[in-house]
Amino acid sequence: MEQPWTRDYFAEDDGEMVPRTPHAVAFLSDTKDRGPPGQSQAWRSSEKVPFGQAHYLRAFEKAPPVQTQALRDFEKHLNDLKKENFSLKLRIYFLEERMQQKYEASREDIYRRNIELKVEVESLKRELQDKKQHLDKTCADVENLSSHNEAELRRQFEERQQETQHVYELLENKIQLLQEESRLAKNEAARMAALVEAEKECNLELSEKLKGVTKDREDVPGDWVTPDQHTEALAQRDKQIEELSQSLAVQEKLVEQLSQEKQQLLHLLEEPTSMDVQPMTEELFKQQKLNSDETIITQQSVPESHLAELQEKIQQTEATNKILQEKLNEMSCELKSAQESSQKQDGTIQSLKETLKSRESETEELYQVIESQNDTMAKLREMLHQSQLGQLHSSEGTPAQQQVALLDLQSALFCSQLEIQKLQRAVRQKERQLADAKRCVQFVEAAAHGTEQQKEASWKHNQELRKALQQLQEELQSKSQQLCTLEAEKYNEIRTQEQHIQHLNHSLSHKEHLLQEFRELLQYRDNSDKTFEANEMLLEKLRQRIQDRDAALERAIDEKFSTLEEKEKELRQLRLAVRERDLDLERLRGILSSNEATMQSMESLLRAKGLEVEQLSATCQNLQWLKEEMETKFSHWQKEQESIIQQLQTSLHDRNKEVEDVSATLLCKLGPGQSEIAEELCQRLQRKERMLQDLLSDRNKQAVEHEMEIQGLFQSMSTRERQSQAAAEKMVQALMERNSELQALRQYLGGKDFTVSQALISSQPTGVTSISPRLGEQTDQGSVHTPSRDDRTSLTTKGDTNVPKSPLGKHQIALGDLDTVAGLEKELSNAKEELELMAKKERESRMELSALQSMVAVQEEELQVQAADMESLTRNIQIKEDLIKDLQMQLVDPEDIPAMDRLTQEVLLLREKVALVESQGQEASGNRRQQLLLMLEGLVDERSRLNEALQAERQLYSSLVKFHAHPDSSDRYQTLQVELEGAQVLRGRLEEILGRSLERLSRLETLAANGGGELQSVRVRHKHAF
Repeated sequence: MEQPWTRDYFAEDDGEMVPRTPHAVAFLSDTKDRGPPGQSQAWRSSEKVPFGQAHYLRAFEKAPPVQTQALRDFEKHLNDLKKENFSLKLRIYFLEERMQQKYEASREDIYRRNIELKVEVESLKRELQDKKQHLDKTCADVENLSSHNEAELRRQFEERQQETQHVYELLENKIQLLQEESRLAKNEAARMAALVEAEKECNLELSEKLKGVTKDREDVPGDWVTPDQHTEALAQRDKQIEELSQSLAVQEKLVEQLSQEKQQLLHLLEEPTSMDVQPMTEELFKQQKLNSDETIITQQSVPESHLAELQEKIQQTEATNKILQEKLNEMSCELKSAQESSQKQDGTIQSLKETLKSRESETEELYQVIESQNDTMAKLREMLHQSQLGQLHSSEGTPAQQQVALLDLQSALFCSQLEIQKLQRAVRQKERQLADAKRCVQFVEAAAHGTEQQKEASWKHNQELRKALQQLQEELQSKSQQLCTLEAEKYNEIRTQEQHIQHLNHSLSHKEHLLQEFRELLQYRDNSDKTFEANEMLLEKLRQRIQDRDAALERAIDEKFSTLEEKEKELRQLRLAVRERDLDLERLRGILSSNEATMQSMESLLRAKGLEVEQLSATCQNLQWLKEEMETKFSHWQKEQESIIQQLQTSLHDRNKEVEDVSATLLCKLGPGQSEIAEELCQRLQRKERMLQDLLSDRNKQAVEHEMEIQGLFQSMSTRERQSQAAAEKMVQALMERNSELQALRQYLGGKDFTVSQALISSQPTGVTSISPRLGEQTDQGSVHTPSRDDRTSLTTKGDTNVPKSPLGKHQIALGDLDTVAGLEKELSNAKEELELMAKKERESRMELSALQSMVAVQEEELQVQAADMESLTRNIQIKEDLIKDLQMQLVDPEDIPAMDRLTQEVLLLREKVALVESQGQEASGNRRQQLLLMLEGLVDERSRLNEALQAERQLYSSLVKFHAHPDSSDRYQTLQVELEGAQVLRGRLEEILGRSLERLSRLETLAANGGGELQSVRVRHKHAF
């Protein structure tokens, strides 16, 4: 068990041993006070004696035995000193043991800490080496990848260039072949045209020869002529036609084969380009992703020393990526140019195909012409054969003039047919040219559309690339920020470790210094066991140490008080800041309340506008119905007018026919003198017809004007409907936006109130209250353990040394509160700006509403008129109530007067409470509004019942007045009794209804007190009810 004085001497403060000098002072004071009072006084007097007087006393000890009493006193004193010295030695021994134990324990902790720090340093070094190796590997991999990718791209680019060159060469060869074939086809077509012209000339020569033969036959009728020459010429022509048809078939087959080969080549060209561009882009994106992932991994595992190298390598990789992207862009441009050239070649090939088709159609037409000429030649042959047969059979031949006329007619027909065919060919050529022009235009449009699509695709691709670059830049920024935060955390940790090590070194030096002092004291004790001077020197040293400790304690106390004053100043500043925040919050709440009021006004306006919109919708529906009716009526009217016009036209037509018939008959019957009368009649009829036509034209004009007016009305109606719908939609949208913004502001201010309340709770002076209980506990412990005055002083100093822990915590809390307060100031400034913007928007909305309020002014005037009527009615009711009260005072018994007064007072109280509830209902509570509506509707119903009961009482009082006017009849007396009983029943009902209304009013008061519900939306109903 440890002794309490050792515990008091060495107090533990955060694992450190600090000697407490006041306890040594208390120990010495205890040893001094144990002796008798005289000895203690002598000791105290000896404390004040200097060194010379002490030597004089030591000399006085060797005095003669005469002074035995003084010697005995000195011996007793010496014995006491020896006892005290022994006790001091024991205490010093135990102190040394305690110091050794504490020092050994602290040394072991220091050694452990040093070992742990060395282990951490070695682990960090290993991690740094591993990360360096990993970085080197990643750099090598990146370089290898970049070199490999560049080599692959170059190889692919060279292969693509070779393929494209090969394809281009093939296409050029094919185009040359096609051009040569087209030239041959053109030459063949020209040759065919020359042959056709030659055949035409031959046909003309044959026709002339036939004419000459016919003339010769007429001259020599008995001779026989054989047509062998003609048959041979025709056979030669047939052979030539067959050869031409065969050559055309061969050319068609060649053209088809060439077109098929070209289509295959185009497909082969399109497929590899698309398939090559896609993998190139995919490879680039993969490389970018790999680079980004590698940069992220390296950034996570990179120390400070290798950041620069990594950034340089990243820049190098970015430069290589840019170079690769430029190469890719060049490749894509080359591919686009190749595609454009292929498209141009396609256009040329299509044009060649079209020309071939046109030539084929021309050749077909020539074949048809040749066939028609062959048919005519065959017909001529048949005619010649028939003529020859007729000349042979009949002795009397046909006249030569008729045959010559027939041949002339046939030649004229043939020429006309040739001209018609020429014209048809020209028309067909023009149509083909138009078709070619249209095709060219379509091809150009398709090419333009394709270029536009390519531009759009390239623009979209560029946008996607930009977005990817932005994302990569954002990721790089975030990773750099993370690296900075990690570096800052590591730096803070290293700094805290260094501070801790410095603190430990300082405590070690202090403890070594204390050990040296204790060793010196022990050496002095060992040397001064036999001498008195050594004890005095030891006591002087102890006194000096006590004085030093007192000075240190005074300094610590001064520092503590200064820190406490600083903390109090900071707390005052924080309280002032909190007050300013409270004022700002009150201002914001006032702004919120004003916004809520505007919201309520906006809601009321919304309701009014909703009613207006409903009315407008109803009017629109009515107008649409009227429009439909008008359209149906107009359609019926048009149909009727059309039927009437048709009937009139038919009747006019019939009449005209009749008039013509009559005029014809009259003209036939009339003589020479009556023709003038007929002409006059005809003129009159024409005038009448003109008049009828004018009337019909006027009617048609009126109908058209009517239609135009109706259409204009319909258009104006539709425009008004659209304008009203657009205005209503704008109002609804604006109000919805205002509602959403106000709700967001409410939520924002609610969050700010919560944060401010938390800041207020955290900024309360908890540190001062936490200091005082500790001091009280420590003083209580000191009073229990040691009753002496010096021990109490030591405990107070102990408490003072323990106090600085709490101000440090409070300082940290205050700093956190200042940060939170600064954040709240920023947020409040933002909220103020947002509120100003909201105010501007509200002003704009009010300006918009002012235009709509002009439409509401008429309705407000009507409502004012109705309110004036209601006021006049209420005045009349009040006058009647006053008259009823006067009658009550005249007619009712004096015993019933208090009950009536009570009823009237209760009614007045009810009115006052309702007025108070209406005045207090300024702040809305949306959840309780329905309850308030229900309660007020109940009150309105009860008020109506009260009015009915009051009307019954008025009838009763009127009957009473009549009874007083005629008091003789007994029947009336009985009726009065019955009515009085009914009045008592009504009074009971009135009392029940008043009790219910009072209960409901109390509920309303409680609801208004709890939630502060608004009654603005219900006031209109309440006023109408009361």
